[in-house]
Amino acid sequence: MIAEYPLTKVNRINLAKAFRNVPRVDMSIECVLEAYMGEAFVDNAENPSAFKILIGPFFYLAGDAFGVGGQVMLKDIKPYNLFMSASPGWVEECRKLYGERLVAFERYSFSSERLSLENVQQFCRKSVHDIKQMDIALLERVQGQDHFIDISDFDSPSDFMERGIGYYAEKNGEVIGSAYSSLVCNQGIEISLFVSEDHRRQGLATALSANLVRWCLENNMDAHWDAANPESCRLAEKLGYISTGTYQAYYLKP
Repeated sequence: MIAEYPLTKVNRINLAKAFRNVPRVDMSIECVLEAYMGEAFVDNAENPSAFKILIGPFFYLAGDAFGVGGQVMLKDIKPYNLFMSASPGWVEECRKLYGERLVAFERYSFSSERLSLENVQQFCRKSVHDIKQMDIALLERVQGQDHFIDISDFDSPSDFMERGIGYYAEKNGEVIGSAYSSLVCNQGIEISLFVSEDHRRQGLATALSANLVRWCLENNMDAHWDAANPESCRLAEKLGYISTGTYQAYYLKP
């Protein structure tokens, strides 16, 4: 039976050991290890052998994929949740169990090591868009709506204001784009970016993301960029990120 694994100090040490060699494709694993956000699950709370980290629809696996507990955990995967990374054996066992229902797709990794504050400041200055920093009024307005500003991994809008950061643009009272910290841990943030379809290819994504990256550089925070499509890759490179390759993620069809 799969059980939630409370993020006590001892349990987080056990999680850190289990996930030590699991590839870091984003900041989700660190968020849970640091008990900032997200959840952990195990096959046996007293003597775990299989481990799962879950943040929103994203999950990561570690431990023994071949034992009874690992097999039970694999059978618990929900359709369309995103299987991001795991220790050896999990993908192969998942493929054995689900066959063609397990769909692989490519994502793109980037390094922020060569980001230049001067470069992103220039993008901010040159922008013709009115970019605003997110405030509590905006977050309370969109909370609970089917909206592309999703701060559900934070405890509340107030929690986001204390730990997160974000920028947005609006037209006629409607938010048309945003760039914000969907995840936060000690080393930095995970960037989420969205622009409504009618306002794309007008420099808005550049202006929003440049303001967010600028804030991170000014505050000594890593701005992690994980891309899901070529458009996101081109924007990352424009801002000064360096491509570090691709990786496979997965989801399960119904």
